[in-house]
Amino acid sequence: MHLLVIGGGVAGLVCARALHRAGYQVTLIEASDGLGGRVRSDRVDGFILDRGFQVLFTAYPAAQRQLNLAALDLRAFDPGAIVAWRGRREVLTDPLRDRDPASLIGAALASVVSPADKLRTLQLALRLRQQTIDDILAGPDRTTLAELKALGFSDQMIDRFFRPFFGGIFLNRSLQTSAKCFRFNFKMMSDGQTVVPNCGMGAIAEQLGAELMAAGKVRLKTRAEALISSGDRVRGVQLDDGSELFADAVVLATPAPETARLSGLPMPEGSLGSSCVWLATRHPLYRGKKLLLNADEQAFVNTLAPMSAVAPGYAPAGWHLYAAAILGVPDLDDSTIVARAMVDLHRIFVNETAATTALANARILRVDRIPFAQFPQPPGLHPNLPDNRTARPGLYLAGELTEASSINAAMLSGERCAEAIRADFPR
Repeated sequence: MHLLVIGGGVAGLVCARALHRAGYQVTLIEASDGLGGRVRSDRVDGFILDRGFQVLFTAYPAAQRQLNLAALDLRAFDPGAIVAWRGRREVLTDPLRDRDPASLIGAALASVVSPADKLRTLQLALRLRQQTIDDILAGPDRTTLAELKALGFSDQMIDRFFRPFFGGIFLNRSLQTSAKCFRFNFKMMSDGQTVVPNCGMGAIAEQLGAELMAAGKVRLKTRAEALISSGDRVRGVQLDDGSELFADAVVLATPAPETARLSGLPMPEGSLGSSCVWLATRHPLYRGKKLLLNADEQAFVNTLAPMSAVAPGYAPAGWHLYAAAILGVPDLDDSTIVARAMVDLHRIFVNETAATTALANARILRVDRIPFAQFPQPPGLHPNLPDNRTARPGLYLAGELTEASSINAAMLSGERCAEAIRADFPR
């Protein structure tokens, strides 16, 4: 059995590694110069820059199965967030996990949301902790906004916390994403930690791909141009240089638009993009390891992440690295994106001389644009997503497009695709 996996992102790596470990002959091809897809990191002048701001939840079940978490040297964000709103910054936190007295006191005194909403958040965390993943995904679906309103959260809480916080996860502040996605992500954050590897998110892909690389099973800078079929059965791929690769089965582990192009099959439609301004300062903009949420209605920067405060490996000594995350991909040049981001950041730190001075002298390292970071996940979408098996014999799918848009879903899809192939082609 020779199996061909197209795409070296998380799903493709998990699938190919599982098949390789099971004794199948596997070749993985990747169009770019490295593994990981969107989960990659670059070293720029001594800084580590991920491909846009991203994190890992340690409670992800698939991550616990697929990764040696201890070997990744994971560093955790502090629970909760700092909410910046109309010139003020106040702390909100999870009293079930936060052990910092100053943070707990600050959250208790924070006026940006009401005490009743703080209590509702605590009750929601406790309830989701007690439920299984199957429990929270069962039953009818609705939008996240409808879910929050049904739970009794005020418009103030929704606008000042949930829109920027879950807008950063869903890449859209409208909260029209499936409530099942909301509950799953809320549970993951309540059950575990939000982390990054100390040497960048790309360490995840490097770990997943290490065995395949060592065994010579990976071909980089190799782009699939078209599938090769004999009748209805897929037999291999034609590469962009005109050469051909044949296999007993082909796995498409590419983003939904590329999978649709190659297969001709219907895939989840639409795209949600993200952007990120990476900046470094000599003086910290704020203390601690919490995400900063920009709750202003006209926010350009949605969140500010203190990357080197969380994971010192991200920056050289004497520097503080921040990821200013922007929802969508603005039709602007880099200099305009940076200028608009800096306006937002100066507004957030307007009353702090040290921070505004640091911003005035900030070093801009890179502007990232990720046009396809997720596909939209409205209520009711997930039961209609494609299966790992397709209607075309010899063609399989591995990717978040069969499950949901997340690292966990990508890993889960890779696992299930490998299981399907092993069932169809037993050794």
